[in-house]
Amino acid sequence: MNKVALAIIASSALLISGCSTTNSIPYKASTANVISIQESLETTGVKVNIGKVTPAPGVEESPMCRLMGPVKVAPGKSPSRYIQDAFQEELFMAGVYSSKSPISINGSIKELSFSSVSPANWKITLEVSSNVAPGYTVSTNYAFDTSWDAYSACKNVADAFGPAVQELLKQVVTHPQFASLTKQKP
Repeated sequence: MNKVALAIIASSALLISGCSTTNSIPYKASTANVISIQESLETTGVKVNIGKVTPAPGVEESPMCRLMGPVKVAPGKSPSRYIQDAFQEELFMAGVYSSKSPISINGSIKELSFSSVSPANWKITLEVSSNVAPGYTVSTNYAFDTSWDAYSACKNVADAFGPAVQELLKQVVTHPQFASLTKQKP
C-alpha cells in the first residue's frame, strides 16, 4: 500500500472516530415566568439574590448523547450554572434581583437526564430553598422532537435544554411556596 492511500485511510479513521459536542442556544427569560415572579413578590418589595445551583451527588453534568459526545448546554457552562444564570435573569427581568440582598435562593439538581429517542424529553428535578426558608422540590419532563440520525437528535437535545429550563423555572415561580422563600422569620 502506498503512502497516499495509507494517509487517506488514517485520516478517514480519525474523522470517523472523533466526538462531536452539541451546544444549545442562549437562554431567554420567559415573559410568563417574569410576570409570575412580579405577581408573587411585587407587593412585598423584597429583593433576592441567587446563591448556588449545584448538582446532587451522582447527577451527571456532561451527559453523553448517543456516540456523539457530551451535550454542552451552553459554551463554557455546566447545566447547573446554566440553570443558576437563567433563574438570575428571570429575577432580574422581574425587578426583584439584587446581588446585595441578604435573602439568597439556592438550588440542588436532583435529576438531570434526557432521552434522544422517541419520546424525546429532558427530565429535570430541582430542590429550591433559601437562607430563610426550607423550600420545596419541582420537576419537569419536557418533551421535544427527535431525529433518526445522531447529529440531528443530539442537536435537538441541546436546543431543547433552554425551553426545558424555562418550564422548570415556571414550576419554581408558580409553586404556592415560592413567596415563602423570601420571607424572613421575625
